[in-house]
Amino acid sequence: MSELRKKMFIVVDVLCVLVAALPFLIMTIVFRPYQRGIYCDDESIRYPYKPDTISHGMMAAVTITCSIVIITSGEAYLVYTKRLYSNSNFNRYVSALYKVVGTFLFGACVSQSLTEMAKFTIGRPRPNFMDVCKPIVCKGYMTELNCTGNIRNVTESRLSFYSGHSSFGMYSMLFLALYVQARMVSKWARLLRPTIQFFLVAFAIYVGYTRVSDYKHHWSDVLVGLLQGALIAILNVRYVSDFFKDRPPLCQHAETGENEEMERKPSLQIADTERNNHYNYQRPV
Repeated sequence: MSELRKKMFIVVDVLCVLVAALPFLIMTIVFRPYQRGIYCDDESIRYPYKPDTISHGMMAAVTITCSIVIITSGEAYLVYTKRLYSNSNFNRYVSALYKVVGTFLFGACVSQSLTEMAKFTIGRPRPNFMDVCKPIVCKGYMTELNCTGNIRNVTESRLSFYSGHSSFGMYSMLFLALYVQARMVSKWARLLRPTIQFFLVAFAIYVGYTRVSDYKHHWSDVLVGLLQGALIAILNVRYVSDFFKDRPPLCQHAETGENEEMERKPSLQIADTERNNHYNYQRPV
């Protein structure tokens, strides 16, 4: 494969990630939430304002840290033990890492773009809307309110459906759980693998719980967010990544560039003695 063709592949990958992130950027920078009318006696939006149990910074720190630790260590181990091959002439570890990180970022951009589109288009008030808005007068059904609260907080209080914390948390954690399922296939990991997966998914679900208890989202917002994040993670791993695809052994001509039609993705090669699980069931293709 020529160097020019490789560079073109990289450019296309970067463009795809940027295009997937465009709706998110446009919605958050240009658009304002839909001004939905409310019933002033609606008890579901009259809860008190509370600070976040899991802030945006904490959410980013946990997801980024887990992603870096799990993906970098997983790819390093597989490349070091020569179980992961790449058709790239560049450093095999960097090439494999690039493909996994690129796949993760693409799915994250898709998930966040869909979330922001729903938030700004629907404009559902949060459970703490009335406490944040502090309207001067509110009687019956009103389409316009003279809010006296902080303008930024009032805008945020109209972005309840659906939960961004829940969708992004579930996407990130389930993506990593599926990554662990595909990469950690040795028999010694038969209990370690589900233990890691449990804590990853449990954190995402816990984040959803806190969004309800903090009165930042209705329970239905959190449920839809969790389902959306899970769906994007599964589709991304199934149709974009190559985590569960079997590859033929690395041929001699693959490294000399004679077979340019082979896929650019790294190939996961696992010894036959370790391809079955603890109960000797065949691993699915």
